[in-house]
Amino acid sequence: MRRDANPQRRWPTPDILRRARFVEEAGPIRFVDTDAAARYLALEAHTLECYRSLGGGPAFHKFGKWVRYAVDDLDAWAESCRRVTTASPDARRLHPIDRT
Repeated sequence: MRRDANPQRRWPTPDILRRARFVEEAGPIRFVDTDAAARYLALEAHTLECYRSLGGGPAFHKFGKWVRYAVDDLDAWAESCRRVTTASPDARRLHPIDRT
């Protein structure tokens, strides 16, 4: 272990706290994490993780290692999934299996 390493070191440092500007209200929430996005859409978080991997889900943002969803993107994706019938022209057609 390094000699100058201090196990009692605190984050954020006093210098950072002195320079920071704190605000009372940051405005409306624009981004949510995967769990909150899943609750918002009434889905499982794993479903959104699969959509991220395979495609077809709502747009998402990567901030470093963090995945976040914009609430407006969740609303737009949910609207794009709206159907009036299961026989929608955009729906895939399944062909019967020929068992001859």
